Amino acid sequence: MGRLFDLSLPPAYLYAVVTVVGWAAVSTGLDLLYFGTDPIYVRNPYFLLQPIALLGSVYGSRSLRRSYEAAVEEMKLEERTDDIDQFRDLIPPWFPWLLFGTAATLQLLRTYADLGTFTSTGLVANGVVFPFVYAPILVQFLVVYVEIEFVTPWRLYESDVGIHFLDPHGVGGLRPFGELVKKAYYYVVAGLVAYAFLIYAPGLPVASVSATAAAIFTAVWAASITTVAFAVFVLHRFLHREKRDELERLEAELRSHIENPWNVREYDVPEDATDQVEKIRERIETVSATREYPATFNIWSQLLLSVAVPKAVQLFLASV
Repeated sequence: MGRLFDLSLPPAYLYAVVTVVGWAAVSTGLDLLYFGTDPIYVRNPYFLLQPIALLGSVYGSRSLRRSYEAAVEEMKLEERTDDIDQFRDLIPPWFPWLLFGTAATLQLLRTYADLGTFTSTGLVANGVVFPFVYAPILVQFLVVYVEIEFVTPWRLYESDVGIHFLDPHGVGGLRPFGELVKKAYYYVVAGLVAYAFLIYAPGLPVASVSATAAAIFTAVWAASITTVAFAVFVLHRFLHREKRDELERLEAELRSHIENPWNVREYDVPEDATDQVEKIRERIETVSATREYPATFNIWSQLLLSVAVPKAVQLFLASV
């Protein structure tokens, strides 16, 4: 799970389809044949969002892996660092297990907190299927998300890659990573919106949303904003540091060609250094024009808008 370049990692589409569709078939059969009631997907069509979101998370994790590989290729990182493996082996093998244990524990605690509200089928779903079948699927996506939002920015900050100051976009060559951060967050937004519709079920006579479910939504939403903020902040500090260091180097080089460089009124450029000084000044202008955030205006506007979408949807659904 720790290699974003490995496109054949579990859970495979087959596993996801078998488990997700399999449980949907089992629960439907139990409702029809054992309990004599309409299937949950008939009583509450919003429950169809659950298997859709799970299958979407499998697609999302694989799509993000491919996008990461494309970003590394577009940025030519292999040509710009002596240790390309630092951008391949991103997390230790135990980390996915830690996430799985945490997810399963939280789901079991939620099941215990809302124990009196579940039917027999709901108890099996919340006590067995969700923590031990669905959780691994979500963990697979979460691992990729953590690699993109946390590990990759930090590895870049600590690396010898440097900044591409000739980037025509003016963001130091980090636009592919900025796009990747945005794309990863979009999947989280889609998942949160689906979860909001699932728990609030607008237009249906369902029970009120439990405090636990609402708290989970808010916690995940706040945590997702924190992850994006971390990625942007680290990439910003990386750009700021590299830009500052390069400007200091160019300034020192410029001073070496100028007589009395500390006095703007009296400094003089020797005739034999005029061309060199002009080239250095052009480089200083190029470096100075590089923005210190890894995204264009369009990326920023789309990202900022998407941050508000999940909470806005939740508040709207809670009011109807």
